[in-house]
Amino acid sequence: MKLEQNTITALDNSGMGSILIDFHQQIRNSIKKVSHFPKLENLRKINKIVIFGMGGSAISGDLARNYISVNHHEIDLPITIIRNYNIPVWVDENTLAIAISYSGNTEETLSCFAQAAKVTKNLIAISSGGQIKEICNEHNIPFLEVPGGFQPRAALGYLFTTITTFLLLNFCKICEVSKATIEFQILADYLEMKGKEYSVVSEDNFALEIAQEIAGKTVVIYSSSDVLDVVNLRWRGQIQENSKNLAFGNLFPEMNHNEINSYMHPEKSIENLALIFLSDKADNPKVFERILATKEILSEKCKTVLHLEGQEDIFLVRLFDLIYLADWVSYYLAILNNEDPTPIPLISKLKKIMSGI
Repeated sequence: MKLEQNTITALDNSGMGSILIDFHQQIRNSIKKVSHFPKLENLRKINKIVIFGMGGSAISGDLARNYISVNHHEIDLPITIIRNYNIPVWVDENTLAIAISYSGNTEETLSCFAQAAKVTKNLIAISSGGQIKEICNEHNIPFLEVPGGFQPRAALGYLFTTITTFLLLNFCKICEVSKATIEFQILADYLEMKGKEYSVVSEDNFALEIAQEIAGKTVVIYSSSDVLDVVNLRWRGQIQENSKNLAFGNLFPEMNHNEINSYMHPEKSIENLALIFLSDKADNPKVFERILATKEILSEKCKTVLHLEGQEDIFLVRLFDLIYLADWVSYYLAILNNEDPTPIPLISKLKKIMSGI
């Protein structure tokens, strides 16, 4: 199907395309606020970090953890992301508990934050407002506010940059913070360039090309569990929410010990899969070998098999190279599916059922 700009404009009623084009500004705007972030007390007593969040908010924590693990070894504390109603038993007075909820009203995150407040005084929240802001104001808990008005998944730039720079500011030397700031500026420039490229409907648009290749198919994302697990999750989530399209995924090397053997039956379903392999130069070399071998085997079973790898030198840019590509691929896939990329009708329906309306 050949896409025309007027078709895109007619379906994109909420302006998701414009938000994607301006995504780089989220990075730039967040960097400007770093000097105003609070400095934590009792840093020496903190021996672990836990982040509470769901959906797009939680992914910002995943990205911060992976970026720090590769680039900022000075932060040698374990960072765990919790997507649930209850906190782990190991959360204690020496734990830094961070709640990230873009709306400020995510019930799972609020539940964990309330439980954490009973065992540790090391608390902070990131949100655009809502109940969590009220709780922080009432109990004098540090609160980092990001701009409102976005879908949570579309505010990733604000959430990720805020949580990451906050952690670096508190746990790293000033030279590390300066290095990261420069990388964020480079990232913003790169995303601005890519936004101009991906927003033009043409035969040279790589994001549109991928969307057309996977249209009408169930998408399966495979990547390493080392550094791209969160990118894998982002690809799935964006295709599920923006495109309203079935998408699943798994990680190497685990999938080589079970899932690979499922590509036998049912044959018609397998033929209608679109496989996307993601890799990064920071992956374990043995894992990369497994990716190539698995791709070779499954290419005999599926007609649509793609292999994507970030090519930039800076790890942060490579991460967002693949993430931003996913944003645009899912955007165009939504249009090809005759859907507005912004609404999430089934999630909204679920929330109404859960609230008893």
